Amino acid sequence: MPRTLTKYIDFQTLVNRVDSAAIVIQLMMACNDLTLANWAIGEWRKEQRINHKGRQIGAGMYFLRTQLSHLHEGFQVIEEIKRSSYLFAIVRRCDAQTQESFQNLEQFLPGGPKRDDFMKLVGQIRHNLTFHYNQSSKLIERALLDRAEREVRNSSMTRADTAYLWHFKLADEIIDSIIVHQIWKIPKTSDIRVEVDKVADYVHQIFLCFMDFSTEFIWKYFGD
Repeated sequence: MPRTLTKYIDFQTLVNRVDSAAIVIQLMMACNDLTLANWAIGEWRKEQRINHKGRQIGAGMYFLRTQLSHLHEGFQVIEEIKRSSYLFAIVRRCDAQTQESFQNLEQFLPGGPKRDDFMKLVGQIRHNLTFHYNQSSKLIERALLDRAEREVRNSSMTRADTAYLWHFKLADEIIDSIIVHQIWKIPKTSDIRVEVDKVADYVHQIFLCFMDFSTEFIWKYFGD
C-alpha cells in the first residue's frame, strides 16, 4: 500500500483569505482532474478484457486529450499564482525543488520560451476535440478526405445493451487522424504509435512537473 498523510483544513482559514483560497482551490481541482486522467491512461494501457479491447485505443486517446485539456486549464491557475503577490510569496518560501518546478512551468506561460510549442500541442485539442465539438467541422472534413484517399474502405459501429459497449469506431479513427496528422504533424510514413508515445511521454513530464509544484505549494499554503 502506498504511504499517505492526511491533514484537515479549517474552513474559517479559507474565509479569512477567500481571494487567494479561490485560486488554490482551482489548483486543487486541476490536480484532482489530472491525477484521475493520468490514472485512467495507465489503466487503459494494460491488457484489457476481450469486450474492452475494441475501446482501448480510443479510450487511451480520450484520457490523453482530457489530461492535455486539464493541463491547459491548470496553467491558467499557475498564471494567477504568479500574478498574486501573496501567493507568489508562498512560492518563494517553498523548498528548492518546488521552486525549480515552478520555474519550469513558467516557461509554458504566455511570453515563455515554450509557450508556442505548448499551445500547438495542447491548445487546439482542448478547444476543438475535448470540448466544443461544433468547432471541429473543418478538421473532421480534412480527416475524412485524407482517409478516403488511402486504402481505408470502412469503419464500424457497435450497439449493445450496456452503454460503454456502444462504440462508434469511426469517431475514434477521425479524432486519432486529426490529432496525429493535423495537430501534431506526425508524418504518415513514420511509426505512428512510436511518435504518439513520444508526445505522451513529453506530456507526462509536464504533468509530473505540474504535480510536483502544485502539491507542495498547496501543502505550504495551509501550513507545513
